[in-house]
Amino acid sequence: MIANYSLTLSDILKKGNFDLRRVRLLRHSMNHKRFKMAYDVDCILEYTKMQVPDFYHNVDLVLNFVGDQGTTAKLVGCYKPTHCSQKIEEQLFPSKMPKILLEHPTNIYHELEQTSYYHDLINRLYIDWGKGTVNWSQSALNDKPIIAIKSVPTIEFKGYERVMLMYGQLEQIIESQVTYENWHDALKAVHAVYLITDLAEGRQYVGSAYGADSLFQRWETYVKTKHGNNKKIIEYLKQYPERYHEFQFSILQIIPKNSTQKDVIELENLYKEKLGTRLANGLNDN
Repeated sequence: MIANYSLTLSDILKKGNFDLRRVRLLRHSMNHKRFKMAYDVDCILEYTKMQVPDFYHNVDLVLNFVGDQGTTAKLVGCYKPTHCSQKIEEQLFPSKMPKILLEHPTNIYHELEQTSYYHDLINRLYIDWGKGTVNWSQSALNDKPIIAIKSVPTIEFKGYERVMLMYGQLEQIIESQVTYENWHDALKAVHAVYLITDLAEGRQYVGSAYGADSLFQRWETYVKTKHGNNKKIIEYLKQYPERYHEFQFSILQIIPKNSTQKDVIELENLYKEKLGTRLANGLNDN
């Protein structure tokens, strides 16, 4: 299988003059309940520090992966063991770390330092772990084919409250799933009330998104149709066919996905009243 790939993980490690015998590869599964708890609160490094005694003995570099589809794995961290270890204590971890994860009969705390090695490949490098996915910890002597290195996104996701996308940017995000995977995940993760502003004239439209893929699915419709099947926007674009290029998309409020459709629509109507988007210069018709 390795022979069919032009580039493997060992090629990169050898270029960095690393001894493959002293490089540890870890692949965490999203199906593992304890890891998923750490992943959900952005504590992957902290979780990786808790292992059995001597786990990082004779290890100079740790490459941390998260299981993706099938046997693939995405690089999420690169650490250097300091070979300092001690009993697991609560003060060694951030407050967001679930306390239940600190309770393990055999694990101890190992100090790991973030490194600058392969920083440019974090969340971009994908390997094929192979059939032995149950073997989550392996030596780099077990070579892994590199199956993808994602492009560097030009539009960074900095949080829902900072989303302000021109139509062209939104189109780029929606149509580039590989490059903008984090955007796709974020837009699918919540319900929302959103705002479209025509920057040319200041006219506004308030809408809401709910359902399985929620905001992603709703904004994908705008990319495909330019008007999102909204009556007044359709009429507006008949008068100004290229005006959609001046549309800015932003988020007024994110809403938990366990909220009902009724709850979302009530908030949508509240924002329509606050912003006056049903008035003559608005783009809401109801």
